[in-house]
Amino acid sequence: MNELTANLKTRCVGRYLVDMPEGMYVSGYAKIQGVDIETKAMSGDAYQREIEKREAELKATRSALGYQFLYQDGEAWGKGTRYFVHLGNPADPSDAARVIEAYKWDHNYQIRLTIEASDYTHSVFKDEPSIKQMTVKNNVPEKTRLVFGLLEKVRGRADDEIPTEPGLCFYGGFLPAKAGSEEEVSTQYVLNDRKDIRFNIESTPDLRDSTTLLQHADSPEARAALKAMDAKVIRKGTVELAGMKAEEWLFEGLKPGDGRGDSFSLRANEITSSPSSPFLSMDLTTGGQVQIQDQYVKLDRASLTTGEAVALWDAVSRTLRPRPNGY
Repeated sequence: MNELTANLKTRCVGRYLVDMPEGMYVSGYAKIQGVDIETKAMSGDAYQREIEKREAELKATRSALGYQFLYQDGEAWGKGTRYFVHLGNPADPSDAARVIEAYKWDHNYQIRLTIEASDYTHSVFKDEPSIKQMTVKNNVPEKTRLVFGLLEKVRGRADDEIPTEPGLCFYGGFLPAKAGSEEEVSTQYVLNDRKDIRFNIESTPDLRDSTTLLQHADSPEARAALKAMDAKVIRKGTVELAGMKAEEWLFEGLKPGDGRGDSFSLRANEITSSPSSPFLSMDLTTGGQVQIQDQYVKLDRASLTTGEAVALWDAVSRTLRPRPNGY
C-alpha cells in the first residue's frame, strides 16, 4: 500500500483537483453545451491517417433508404482541422437527421467533437404539419458554429498538466472558459497492474438532486440492496474537504459475477450544485471481475484487502479540492 500512496500526483478533473497514484491508466470524456468531446493520444502523422480513413468511410457509406449521406466536409476554423456533416445512421428513416463531427490535433492528442442536428429545408417530410409548425427547420448552421467555436478554443493536455486559467479539464484536453452551465466531465483512473482497482470521478453544475448520498444510504431500497449483496457497511458520514463539505459511504459485499469487493462513494454539492460549486462524485471499486481481452474474468478476491482499499481511499479522497482560478 505504501508504494501506491507514497507518490501521489496532482490531477485536474473538471474544475477540481485530486492527487492520484502514479502509473494509472486514464480515460474519460466531456460534454459541453451539448457537444460531446473525446480525445485520443496519437502522433500528428497518425492523426492525418485517421482523418483520411474517416473521410473515406463517410464517402463510401450509403443510406439504406437512398438518402444522401455525406452533406458537407472541409476545414473548420483553423489549419489542420476537419469537419463532416452527415446523416449519422445509414438506416435512419429520416433524411433530416444530421451529425456534425469536427477534428483537430493538438499537443499529441486528436480531439473529436460531435453533436446531433437536423435540416428539414429540403426534406421529403418538409410539408408535414408538424414540420411546418417548427420555428427552426434547420439548426445545422447554428450548431456548426458552436462546434467550430469550441474546436478553436479547446486544446490537448497531458494528464499531469494543471492549467492556471479558468476552464474545464477532461481526459486529454482543456477548454478555457469561465464557469457556466451545460458542462459534464467523467474521468476513470485504473491501476495498470491491478485492473480491478478503479476510481471514477464525475462533475457537472447541472445536476441538483433532491436527496443526498447519506439519505439514499439510509433508505429502505439501499438497505434491501445491501442485504442482497451480503454487504457490510464499513463507514458512512460527512467529510470536511478543502473548501467544501462532502458525504461518503463505504461498504464491502458481493459483486456481479459472485466475486467480493469494495464500493466506496463520495458526493459533494448534490443539492446545491451550481457553476461556482459544481456537483462532484468520486467512486472507488475493487474486486468483482475484470475485462481481459474482451472477456470478463471473476476475481475470488480483490487486489487489495478492504483495509488497504480504505487506506488508498483516505489518501486520495481527502485531496479533492477546487482548482485555484478554475472558475
